[in-house]
Amino acid sequence: MSKSAFAFTEKITLVTENLPPYQMLSKDKKITGFATDVITQTMTRSNYTYTLHLYPWVRSYNLALQKKNHCIFSIARLAIREQLFKWVGPLSEINNAVIWGLKQHNYGIKTLEDAKKYTIAVMRNDITHIGLLERGFIEGEHLYVLDDAKSLVGLLVSRSEIDLIVADDITIDYRVELAGMRRNEFQRVFEIKDLPLDFYFACSLQTGDDVIKHLSATMKSLYLDGTYKEIWDKWQETFSYHGRKKYNDVP
Repeated sequence: MSKSAFAFTEKITLVTENLPPYQMLSKDKKITGFATDVITQTMTRSNYTYTLHLYPWVRSYNLALQKKNHCIFSIARLAIREQLFKWVGPLSEINNAVIWGLKQHNYGIKTLEDAKKYTIAVMRNDITHIGLLERGFIEGEHLYVLDDAKSLVGLLVSRSEIDLIVADDITIDYRVELAGMRRNEFQRVFEIKDLPLDFYFACSLQTGDDVIKHLSATMKSLYLDGTYKEIWDKWQETFSYHGRKKYNDVP
């Protein structure tokens, strides 16, 4: 790829949320994780100047939605979002959306429609929030909408009006750990099989097409030369331990 074909004068601002093991703060306050490694490798190869920030999901989402040269990861690519962002490329084809509850309760949920008998806590504007809205769930009636993922699991214990939460099989362990609880206090209640959590790298509509084209080509080069697989292998044990991983060589 010829560097002379691009003027690397643009400064890219990367925003993300705390979602272990994809992106998270290490003990020394550095942003790390599987998706972080893929993105930083992409940015290093691109030769664009960039900064990386970890914020609550709602803040990161709004920044990437509204500001030029702001890009977000890891974001699910949904039909309702297709025209809201410029999509750089896929980060992972991960797993599933699962409704979780406390172990001691018998919820009796056999279909997704049955879940409407309960109040489910979801993160604002994430795939579970949007996905359940698309499936007929109503805010304030079926859904309790949060702005901070760190409080999601704790609400099941601290708030009697919250019955259930939605998370995937991998991040649930981290959410439980952050809440200072134990995994055996929770149960898998129902899997929403038609709501896959496939994560992408995307930028605001105000970001130039030449930037998107270059970032997309640079990101794809990680898949083609084996770098993506090396990063995956580095984190594979973490994914295998915390959930049911999937891997495709080149999306």
